[in-house]
Amino acid sequence: MRKHIRDLTYEKLEEKIKKYIYDEEELAVIKRAYEFANEKHFGQKRLTGEDYIIHPLNVSCILANLHVGPDTICAGFLHDVVEDTDVTLDVIKKEF
Repeated sequence: MRKHIRDLTYEKLEEKIKKYIYDEEELAVIKRAYEFANEKHFGQKRLTGEDYIIHPLNVSCILANLHVGPDTICAGFLHDVVEDTDVTLDVIKKEF
């Protein structure tokens, strides 16, 4: 089982993504998905006491290691937003 990267930040992940995604609009959507998830999960904690955003950040990092496209990276950030916040799937569809 893979361990979470505890010191992972969006900036570190962005460096990894920029090695194979060059389109500025795609990079902007990825950043917006991260910021949206971070905002919606704000104040939520994992059982370990870590901020909840660590999980989606790590999921997106795993996906970036596979060199998936921007939509899939965004899904990594957003996959728990509907389940764990008051955001509906319709909002996600409209925003992303």
